[in-house]
Amino acid sequence: MRLSDWSVDTIMYDLSGGYLIRKAEPEEWGVFCSVYYNMQYTGFFREEGFAGSRKNAFWIYKGETKIGGVRMSPNVIYHLFFIPPFNDSFEVLKQLKELLTHWSDRTEPIRTYEVLPDQVQLFARSGFWPDEFRCRWMQRPTDHFEVVWDDDLRIESPEILENGQGTKRFILENEIARCDFDSFRGGFEAVRRKKSSLEDFIPHEDPNYANEILVQASTLVFDKNSGQLIANCRLCLQDNVAAVYSIGVTPAHRGKGLATRMLQRALTILKDKYPLLRLYVMEGNDAESVYFNLGFMPGVQEIQNMRIPEN
Repeated sequence: MRLSDWSVDTIMYDLSGGYLIRKAEPEEWGVFCSVYYNMQYTGFFREEGFAGSRKNAFWIYKGETKIGGVRMSPNVIYHLFFIPPFNDSFEVLKQLKELLTHWSDRTEPIRTYEVLPDQVQLFARSGFWPDEFRCRWMQRPTDHFEVVWDDDLRIESPEILENGQGTKRFILENEIARCDFDSFRGGFEAVRRKKSSLEDFIPHEDPNYANEILVQASTLVFDKNSGQLIANCRLCLQDNVAAVYSIGVTPAHRGKGLATRMLQRALTILKDKYPLLRLYVMEGNDAESVYFNLGFMPGVQEIQNMRIPEN
């Protein structure tokens, strides 16, 4: 059978053995995904409908019967689910992989991400290699805290400058980069994000994922005596829910409760504006105990990334 090339305008792709995938309307597809894509996970994200407007949602059919769904486009596949009683998931993924390989740029890896426990072996059998990082989302309701800061600290929210052409940047982006570099270099987070130099930590992207409320709830902590930025917590929007984009404290100022107070400040400012605050934490990160002690509820542990290596 001749495999069809990828196009955002193609409605249907034939597989073999009577299988095919057909472009789905995101809202209805999202309802099915929220029910069948690992109930332990979607119960944790119970307000998440998986109904984003991205144009890569497909129904999976065998003959005339709808048996599942998937999001896929060149070099990426995710949110794969099946509708009971169908259970030949390996046969389907094998065929999806064949089509995806045909679509993809094979000088780059083919990836699936945030792989949940019930699908790790399925993707591994299909040739995807797991990376070493296991992560989980944590979340708690926003709430009011009386946050008390030491007298030798200056607390600010970051400021974003826009150039009139849609490009945004933090006014203190170099100071933030230095703070993050000192906080994360050589650690799990830097390795996970493949960041090793000071330039790698310049926050080019995250101003685009924030808004006025989230910027106000973000925190910069300065040492009054040196004027140095010693800690920061930046928020972003994740599926219309407030989330922590990055939180770091420089080594010399750890153990003083700065991360706790930055999160308490965020939770307080976001109260009545966003119902939840989420964060993504990697297994083995010492900060996980901080999040537990603040009442953040852990979700399902997942492998952050699996891939078919590039040719």
